[in-house]
Amino acid sequence: MQVLVSHLVLVLLLGLVLGATIPSFSALSRSVDRVLEDNYQSIMAATKMREAIEEDEKALALILLGRSKDATQRLDGAISLFNSGFAEAKDSINEPDEDTLVSKIDSEYKAYRVALDHVIDKSSSIENARPTYLAELAPSRKLLLQNISGLVNMNKTAMYRENDLTKRLVQTASIRSISVTGIALALAIGLTFLLARRLLSPLKLLTSKAEAIGAGNLEERIDWNRTDEFGALGKAFNSMAEKLLVERKNEQYRLQRAQKMSDQALESLYDPVIVTNSKGYITHLNKAAEALFGPSPEAPRQPIIAHLGDQLIMRAINKTLDLGESETSEEQVPLIPITVNGIDRTYRLRVTNIKSDDGKTLGAVAVMEDITHLKELDRLKTEFIGVASHEMRTPVASLLISAQLLDEGALGELTPSQKEVVALQKQDLNRLDRLMKELLDITKLQAGTSESDLRPTQCEELVEEAVSATRSVAKQKGVELSVATAPDLQPVKADRSQIERVLINLISNAIRHTRSGGHVKIRAEGGGDQVTFSVEDTGEGIPKEYLDKIFDRFVQVPGATGGGAGLGLSIAYKIVKAHGGKIWAESTLGEGSAFHFTLPTLNDAVGEKIS
Repeated sequence: MQVLVSHLVLVLLLGLVLGATIPSFSALSRSVDRVLEDNYQSIMAATKMREAIEEDEKALALILLGRSKDATQRLDGAISLFNSGFAEAKDSINEPDEDTLVSKIDSEYKAYRVALDHVIDKSSSIENARPTYLAELAPSRKLLLQNISGLVNMNKTAMYRENDLTKRLVQTASIRSISVTGIALALAIGLTFLLARRLLSPLKLLTSKAEAIGAGNLEERIDWNRTDEFGALGKAFNSMAEKLLVERKNEQYRLQRAQKMSDQALESLYDPVIVTNSKGYITHLNKAAEALFGPSPEAPRQPIIAHLGDQLIMRAINKTLDLGESETSEEQVPLIPITVNGIDRTYRLRVTNIKSDDGKTLGAVAVMEDITHLKELDRLKTEFIGVASHEMRTPVASLLISAQLLDEGALGELTPSQKEVVALQKQDLNRLDRLMKELLDITKLQAGTSESDLRPTQCEELVEEAVSATRSVAKQKGVELSVATAPDLQPVKADRSQIERVLINLISNAIRHTRSGGHVKIRAEGGGDQVTFSVEDTGEGIPKEYLDKIFDRFVQVPGATGGGAGLGLSIAYKIVKAHGGKIWAESTLGEGSAFHFTLPTLNDAVGEKIS
């Protein structure tokens, strides 16, 4: 209603402006009409009469030239034109003395016509007509034209007068319009300002209340005793705030219930759990963790190392917080040895990053899984494999010697069929002997009893020794070997025999899986604080799904060329890892494979036990 009333007032003001200007423009219109209807019509009538006299002159000239017929037509037209102009002038008389001047024009025109007829009667020759023309017609024509010009000048003067009057009317109308418009504009601005204040004041109050609710103060309400739209809006606002308050209480109850359930679930876990914030400070320890490290620290919360005292746990949690990612690779999961009540136990530590919905790191959760029994089972399994492999080597060696003697004919000459059987026995016994050796090596590596003899070693020498050991095998199969080592490679600190074993294993595998006429390339390249060794072949390739599995024990790619028990790459993996490097494979099925491993350079290498 307020907006409607304000618009009606604005419409009234607009009507006032129009009402003040319309009379002025009406008077201006009447003045212009008067000029057009009277004075201008009189001038046009005088112009017709003047043209009629000019036609008489032309007709007289035609008579003197002997063209009487054409002259008669012009005379008749001139008479009609003059009579028409005279009639219009008589009808448009508007100015004082204009009727007297029109009467003079009428009498003068009659005298002019008499004189014109006298000249026409004597027009047989110019000599006869000249005296009459000069004596009668010329003076009468002059007087007639003067009266017609007087009529024109009289109406022009009237037009000038009307023009001045019109200018004054326009000026008066402009001043009046500007004044009325200014007054109306001032009233409109004042009305708009008052209406804006009246309308915006409740809106400002509503905005401040909404901001307060947005800030979390759901107790805010609007107290309006109004029945208009603002009153309805205030009621809806209060209803909304009430519903929000109820919903907040329900949400707090749900959160508290979920928190209690989460805490109870966390406390009931058998595995120790450590929760930290984004800065690495402990926020919670469950009961199992408190049994290992003592009660949860009270504020101010202590850093991990200050409370737990374990460097491995601290590094794992800090690494997860710094990277913002959880380490899920089995090889990256650290094992934590802890003595509990005099008993040595082993825990597998898994750290998970806690993130908000927008990806911001909030903290970390570390879960320590007790795998003491698994380690014991693994130790027993490894010990059993080692004992079994060691005990089986003697009978296998004996059988291999027996087969060798039979093949050499020590017990008599063998038939071709017998030699074929003995050759197959030797082949299987050699494979079994190699398997026993690899099982023993795996057992030693897992048990940590194989010590690394780390010494400064030239990369070129490692590559040359490995290539020399496999060159004859490659030649027999028709596979080309090539070496490409970068110049000025830094020495690596490595166990020469073990790294040569890795290279020989990778080169032998590449030769085995490359057809005759293929190519195997061995490269060594430096980069930063490590050297990368690569063995690339043009063989059959490895399916993509097996690239992450081929370094596990007893894994063989289906359909690949046989020749091993699937332990060579596992041994190579453990040796490279013990040297502080990493090993990986790349392959395209049908085009070949590439195996790469890195070793730290002399300045960065650190000797450690292979395990």
